[in-house]
Amino acid sequence: MWNYLEYKGRVGRTHVVVSSKDDPLVLGVMPASARCRYFEEGRLRMSRSIQRRLGRYEKVPGLMQTLTYDPKRIAQPDAWASFGSDTRRFINAVNQYRKRRGWRRLHYLWMVEVQDGTGYPHVHIFFPKLKWIAPLSIINGNWRHGRANIESPRKIKVNCAAYISKYLRKMNGWSDRHLALLWSGRSRMYGFSRGFSAKVEKPESEWRRWGVMHTDDVGMLESNLAQGGYVLKDWNKKTATMATSS
Repeated sequence: MWNYLEYKGRVGRTHVVVSSKDDPLVLGVMPASARCRYFEEGRLRMSRSIQRRLGRYEKVPGLMQTLTYDPKRIAQPDAWASFGSDTRRFINAVNQYRKRRGWRRLHYLWMVEVQDGTGYPHVHIFFPKLKWIAPLSIINGNWRHGRANIESPRKIKVNCAAYISKYLRKMNGWSDRHLALLWSGRSRMYGFSRGFSAKVEKPESEWRRWGVMHTDDVGMLESNLAQGGYVLKDWNKKTATMATSS
């Protein structure tokens, strides 16, 4: 927990300064938190990126599966450290079963959430345009940490980008302890199968990195830059995200 809070504090004090390629005296300042999933502004940036990549998956029918952990079988920190690899191992095992029968590989996206009551991670997996995965004995036999629940495809239509964004917003209610468990395991919050998301070409940035500053007073930083003869550009978060991508 201490290491996570120290990391989050360090990111919160860090600001990226960029300069205009056309006029090096024009600067912009963006907090590093705008590109970090442990801050609300960083999660908003992630939501915009997901919308661009998954916009074609709107109101898609399919199967929803939830993988849960049994507290009697695994300790909570171990579950948080391994849920990503456990999910991949589960999907790979089911794919092997399908491959032996000549069925197509599973196409999917997954998202992790804190399970109410237990504080364990549980993983939601959506399989678009799929009506059947495998026999329940195969599904449950390849998820040995708890239960693998499946909802009927007749009742599910998912806007994939909105679905992931919903769970990103839910992270606003996560405790520091669960955020620390996610951080310590270097675990992803969501993932796609290969070819699921569309590649989006990024426009060439009009900015280049000028420097990285560490301060709790961004107003003082901007004032010092202005006193040094620089012009500070007032930009929105979308522009700032593009500016630091180069």
